[in-house]
Amino acid sequence: MTLRSRAALLLREPLVHFLLAGAVVYAVLAGRPPDAGERRIVVDEPVVERLVQRWTMTYRRPPTAQEIDLLIRDHVRDEVYYREALRLGLDKDDEVVRRRMRNKLAATAAAEAEAAVPSDAELQALLDKDPARYAAAPALDFTQVYFGSDTPAARAAAEAAKAQLAAGAAPAGLGQPAPLPASFAAASADAVAAQFGDEFAEALRGLPTGAWQGPLASGLGLHLVKVNKRTAPAPPRLAEVRQRLENDWRAARIRAAEEEGLRRMLEGYDVVIKAPK
Repeated sequence: MTLRSRAALLLREPLVHFLLAGAVVYAVLAGRPPDAGERRIVVDEPVVERLVQRWTMTYRRPPTAQEIDLLIRDHVRDEVYYREALRLGLDKDDEVVRRRMRNKLAATAAAEAEAAVPSDAELQALLDKDPARYAAAPALDFTQVYFGSDTPAARAAAEAAKAQLAAGAAPAGLGQPAPLPASFAAASADAVAAQFGDEFAEALRGLPTGAWQGPLASGLGLHLVKVNKRTAPAPPRLAEVRQRLENDWRAARIRAAEEEGLRRMLEGYDVVIKAPK
């Protein structure tokens, strides 16, 4: 049985008729008789079919007859509450409601842009415009000395060792036995983050070369670090950064669509801004 035929069958059920009648009674009790406009709630075949489709997409199965009855009842309840709230003016001067309505209107204007698919030529043009934005971080050659967990004593030991290293002492013999190698060659940012943590990798990116720095905290503890060399990455290629390019391209299209939609709507308004005296 198709969703359409099932919805049509349900509209003949006595319980559905009872729910619809209840909605009409509610409208009468609210103070005004139902009419052909805003006081009339129609639950027809397309409405039921839409409710059934939404349920099926959420729960990965079609609803039972009893569940469809509940869906219809909830739909009628939502409509009654919504219309009564509008009748009572509850939507006025409500920042949350205003923001949601603004967002929905903006989403409608941007819907086409969200579904658009860029061509390779458009993505390549975006990449050529700002290749540094999509380039990988430089690979690093660095040396580290480990001082154990981050404690005041470990920090004091690290500061003392840094003074020794600045005076020309060799790093061997300083610090504690490390769970990681003392030296790394051509290490990518991802490789550093995988072993030391994201914060350590980010801090390492900003260090100057040729001098001992720190102590820096990682997921393992405290380290003194000397960056020996930075190797610039190869220019990014379209295939390697396609997803990032597509995200940026689509975000720009959405912003442009929203701005254009706003511009068109503003043409119908006379905006007067009075500066405070």
